[in-house]
Amino acid sequence: MAKLLIVDDDDETRVWMASALSDVGHEVHTSPSGRDALRGLSAWTPDLVLVDVLMPEMDGFALNRILRSRGIPTVFVTVVKREAEAILHGVSGYVEKPVTASELRAVVERVLGGATGGAILLVEDDAFLRHMYRSVLSPRFEVLEAENGHEALLTLAAQKVALVITDIHMPVMNGVELVRAIRSDPAIRDLPVVVQSCDTSSVRSPVWSGLHVSRVMRKEDFIGWLIGQIEEQLSSSLRVESA
Repeated sequence: MAKLLIVDDDDETRVWMASALSDVGHEVHTSPSGRDALRGLSAWTPDLVLVDVLMPEMDGFALNRILRSRGIPTVFVTVVKREAEAILHGVSGYVEKPVTASELRAVVERVLGGATGGAILLVEDDAFLRHMYRSVLSPRFEVLEAENGHEALLTLAAQKVALVITDIHMPVMNGVELVRAIRSDPAIRDLPVVVQSCDTSSVRSPVWSGLHVSRVMRKEDFIGWLIGQIEEQLSSSLRVESA
């Protein structure tokens, strides 16, 4: 069994998660904060760290950057819906609270078993934009491409994908139709989706809240957001530790 560290500022949550994982044989340590967790690493190195995102002083993203620099994988267990950002920051697993014991154990076993999160699928009919997005992502991620929703669904049926980034207005099958198809397929319905478009009215449409997408933004905002996520992931652990 594995050595696990749970980092969460909520006492009841730490106790419950520790019990759920120790009951199946894991050695579990807990910590109430990111800084406390880092102090403990001087004497003990876990195989996997389960991290809350919203914590005082040091949030889950900051702690993840330091742990990744030391070769320690992380799983986010959190109430916030930021799975797309988590994937771009190299988090190995992600589950939303409230989480069941079986879900918690399953994500731990998946990550410890070496299962990879999958590729990022770009769905965009503009070849120039696909090339630009790929140039930002490809140094860190496997990137797949599709020119429309129909091609995207064929790719999703054949490849393991961790995140979909899609345009809205495309020939053959548009972004709304694509996300509806994803949400109706039990095999991929929980897949995180980021939507970007130059059409402001479509970006503001209430349809997206019902389709549970991770983010919806204008294209001019999206590329800045994407670069920001990558730059934040690559920021030095020294800067984070001294903050």
